[in-house]
This record gives sequence, structure tokens and C-alpha cells, in this order.
Amino acid sequence: MTTPVEPALVHSVRISTIVVKDARQRKDMGDIEGLADSILRNGLLQPIILTRTEQLIAGERRLEAFRMNGSTHIPALYRDELDELTLEVLELDENIQRKQLTWQEEQAAIARLHVLKQRQNPGWSQAQTATIIAKPGAVAPQQRDVSQAMMLDKMMKLFPEIAEAKTKAQALNMAVAKAKAVNRKLDVEATPEVYAAVEAKIILGDSVEVIKSVPDGSFDAIITDPPFGVDYDMRVANTVGAASSYKDTAQKYERLLTMAPDMYRVLKKDGWLLWFFGISWYERVKTVFREAGFTVDEIPVIWDRSEGRCFTNVPVHYFTKGYDVALHAFKGDPHLVQKNKPNIVRITPVAGDERELVVERPVELYQEFIRRMTIPGQVVADFFAGSGSCPAACASLKRDYFAVEQDADRRAVAIQKVQAHTPA
Repeated sequence: MTTPVEPALVHSVRISTIVVKDARQRKDMGDIEGLADSILRNGLLQPIILTRTEQLIAGERRLEAFRMNGSTHIPALYRDELDELTLEVLELDENIQRKQLTWQEEQAAIARLHVLKQRQNPGWSQAQTATIIAKPGAVAPQQRDVSQAMMLDKMMKLFPEIAEAKTKAQALNMAVAKAKAVNRKLDVEATPEVYAAVEAKIILGDSVEVIKSVPDGSFDAIITDPPFGVDYDMRVANTVGAASSYKDTAQKYERLLTMAPDMYRVLKKDGWLLWFFGISWYERVKTVFREAGFTVDEIPVIWDRSEGRCFTNVPVHYFTKGYDVALHAFKGDPHLVQKNKPNIVRITPVAGDERELVVERPVELYQEFIRRMTIPGQVVADFFAGSGSCPAACASLKRDYFAVEQDADRRAVAIQKVQAHTPA
């Protein structure tokens, strides 16, 4: 049980006696008129903080708002009278307003501030916290900022990979995707009889290890989209517009490329390979798969996704990127089912509000390639299933499939997607 906190003694201090040192005055005081109006309507949510010599410690914008309203006195707390809880609230408030925090620190600080204010006053609302944390220049306090901070702080504790996001926006996308995936996983676990047939074909594991136990000549085609082995900032600028919870590094990508000989082995004597990759890896990918025995098309397959969002982080110098590429290679002497098709495929990306995961390829993209290279009854493998778009495309076109996914939550999303695309 939480021990009630004794309220600090609030003093009414004459404004004309308060000292504000020039060195701490803000150049940009923000929307003082808006704050002054809010104080007239709602009262002062948080008193200013003073030393015993009435030097201002915290609350310069509040002080200026009172002056603007024509007040002669302002509610104030003296620092030496504050309890530890109030001092922590003060420190958090000052840090949020003044310190250059990382997005992770800022979200944790806002969440902690709100919790502490509720301990001081059980009736305290997120809207009141939003008023406290509003920064100079803000149009209006946003309750959403507080609710997002509360959610992100909780999700970062539950799923540490979210804290590794480069930006708050990326973290929000990851958190929403993670929540959806967890719900999918719970649903799959609750109704195993519904998904048993699909689960048996989507293996939970590390593809580099799983492929070693796959028998020779198992598949007619491998169509797969591994992590790109490119830092997130580069993906945003050049290829993919949202974050992946895979941890992409060059070292990890080189490990994935060690699968090339096994991919050659597990294909039938005449089989296809389509391997999506980041364009910076083009020469390396061609070399690795040629050395494994594949005949490699010198020109990559291009997915034109320009109907969706395109990206560049230097718009004054570079065009936005609206494509992804894939290596097209084969073993033996397979023949395309659909001939004379262009190597550029124009398919609209999955809309942001329709994605189950942060990075999700459209099922239609895989359907296009599956139709070109295989016939019903043949087997297609995807060693990086992600959201399950490739095996879902296989199921919809009556091709057999085999898939691997290392993340249990993503695997659950894939299982449900495949089940939804399996003909009755």
C-alpha cells in the first residue's frame, strides 16, 4: 500500500520580490499567452520553486504568465520544505523542459512524472501532465504525448528491442506491431486445432541452423526476404520506410549468406532462387551465390513500390527511393512457367494501417513471382517468413510451402495470415 504524501506548504509570494538571474532566462518563452489563458481558466497546476532568498529555481514561464495576467502574487514552494517525492517531480519537470534528453529518457521521464503526480494527487489527469510538460513553442498541450509516453515506457520494459529504436516514431511503430503480434500469438496458442496444419510448415528457429537438417532436393523454388544487413538509418533513406525488429548488421548478414551452399543443396535439380537484398550488397550477393553453384542473372529483379511512400534523408541531393531488388538465380535448367515477363514488377505496398508487422511485403508481390516460376503442387521455401506473405501466397495458389521464422510473435502473425489465405 502506498503511503500518502503530505502536501508541501504553498506560499503566496509577491512577484516583484522574485529574482530571475539573467543567465537562466529563456530566449524563447513559447506560447506565454496560451499558458496565461490556461491559468486563468484552470488555475496553476504546479507552483513555482524558489530559494529562501526568493531566487527562481523552476517555473519561469509560469511566472511570466502570472505577470501577463496582472497578478501581484504567485503560488510558490520553497525548496528546503519539499519532500523527496516533490523534489523528484521537480527534477523530472526541469529535465523534460531543459535537458537534451534522448527520446528514451524523455518518454521514461514523462511517464515517471505522471505517476508521481498521481501519487501526490489521485485525481491528477494526463491532460494536467501534458500542460506541465508542454515545451516553449508548442501549439497546445497534447494529452496524447503523455499516453504515448506511458505506453512506450511500459513496452520498453517488456520488450527491450523497442528501446533500441532510433526515434520515438520508430518505437511507436514497433510497439504497435509488437502488441498486434503478441495478440496473434495468444490466439494461435489458444486454438491450436485451427492452425495445426499451417504450424507444421512454419518452423520456429534460426534459418542458418534449420536449413542444415533439410533433405537434399526438397524444394522447387526458394523465395525469401532476409534482413538487409544495413543500418536502420540507411534503410529509411534508401529502401525500407519503417523499422524492423531484426537487428541488421553487416556481420549478421554475412552469417545469413553462409546459407548459400545449403540453399543450392536443398533445391531440386532444376530450381529457382529469388533473394531480396539491400542494393549496397549487390556485388557481394552475386559472388556468394555464384560460388555456391547458382547461375545468377546479372540484372536484379526490381519491385517498383513507388505507389507507396518513398524515402530519402537528403531530399535536396537525392531522389526518393521507390524500389527494392532481388537476386534472380537458378540451379540446373528450370524453365519459366510464364515467359517474356519484365524484370520490373509494380505492386502497391501494404498500407501502414493494414500492416500486421512493421515491415510487411504484399502477398500479391509473391503471387506474381510464384506464378512465373512454379505450377500448382510444387514446393516453395521461405527461410525468413516474417509476416508470412510468401507462404500465404503459396497457399492461395495451391503451391506447397515450407517456411522458417526465428521470432515467435512474427511466426504467429505468419500462421494466421497463411490460414486466412488457404482455400477452404
